[in-house]
Amino acid sequence: MTKFSRAVLGAALLAVSGFAAAASYPGIVDAKGNSLGGGSAFDTGVFLVAGETFSVTANPADLWDNSGTDPTYVSNADGHAFQMATLDGLTDAIGSLVGEIGNGPLFNVGTNLANVTAGSAGELKLFYFDSDADNNTGFVHVDVSAVPEPTNIALMALALGAFALTRRRKA
Repeated sequence: MTKFSRAVLGAALLAVSGFAAAASYPGIVDAKGNSLGGGSAFDTGVFLVAGETFSVTANPADLWDNSGTDPTYVSNADGHAFQMATLDGLTDAIGSLVGEIGNGPLFNVGTNLANVTAGSAGELKLFYFDSDADNNTGFVHVDVSAVPEPTNIALMALALGAFALTRRRKA
């Protein structure tokens, strides 16, 4: 393999390691169907390993409601700061978007959860934070992205190795 082809291979591997982080998974979380209180989880299809970095973004313009009729209870994925509750060990605003990895503890997602490190392995699931799904309406669009750390590290190591081979050894 020539120096030039090793350099090209190294550059290509570095580029691919950067693109591995760009995968995103869109979805729609429904206030009634995906409510913590009477619905089921929105399965994102994203399976994380402990130590992997992920992000979730919810469209802040999308609205959902936990009253059925009262506009006071309409919110985006950040929920109602004036209406807090403790459900399944998490204290958060009613109407907020929350997540769970595998069967781990719930955590707040809101409209933007950026570059968080997964503490455990499993599928990322999302919920509407509410104790009663019966009167919920609306939905939010979400985009989930994960950085596959082991893949990036391996590709980076291969790329650096290819670059190292292009260096001329001094006699």
